[in-house]
Amino acid sequence: MGRPRAVEAAVSLFFLGMIVALLLLFFILAAQFESLVQPWIILSEIVIDLFGALVVLWAFGQTLNLMSMIGLIVVCGIVINDSILKIDTIIRLQRSGLALEKAIHEGGVRRLKPILMTSLTTIFALVPMLWGNDIGTQLQRPMSITLIAGMTVGTFVSLFIIPLFYYYLERIFISRKK
Repeated sequence: MGRPRAVEAAVSLFFLGMIVALLLLFFILAAQFESLVQPWIILSEIVIDLFGALVVLWAFGQTLNLMSMIGLIVVCGIVINDSILKIDTIIRLQRSGLALEKAIHEGGVRRLKPILMTSLTTIFALVPMLWGNDIGTQLQRPMSITLIAGMTVGTFVSLFIIPLFYYYLERIFISRKK
C-alpha cells in the first residue's frame, strides 16, 4: 500500500530542510575560513556520518521516522562543531608559523580530549535507552540508535578522516600555488 502522505511529506520536508541548512552552513564556513575548499572538508563529514547512522539504524531493524530524523540533525550539529573547531585550531596553528604536519598533529592533540568528552558523554547517556521496555524508551529508541551510531562514526571521522582530508587538500592547493 505504501507510505501515508503525511510521512512522505515529513521526509520530504526533512531532506529539503537539510539541503537548505547545508547550503547556509557552507556559506557561513566559506566566509569564516575565507576559502571555498575548507568548508567541503567539514561538510564531507555529514555524508559519512549520515550514511553510518542510517546503516546502523537499518541493521537494528529500525525505520527512518521522526525520532531518528531528529537524531540525525543532532548528530550533524555535534560532529560538525567538533570538525569546525579542529580545522580552526589547525589553521590558527599554521598562521602562527607551524608547518602543515605539525599543525595537524598539535591541533589533534589539543582537540582530542574535548571531542572524546563530548562524544562519550552523549553515547553513554543514551545507552540505557537501548534496553528499556516502557513506551517512552521504545519511542526514543530510533533516536538513541541514530545518535549513538552517528556519534561513534563522527568521532572517528573528526579525529582521523577530517585531518587527512585537510592535509591532502592543503598539499594539493599549496603545490598549485608554488
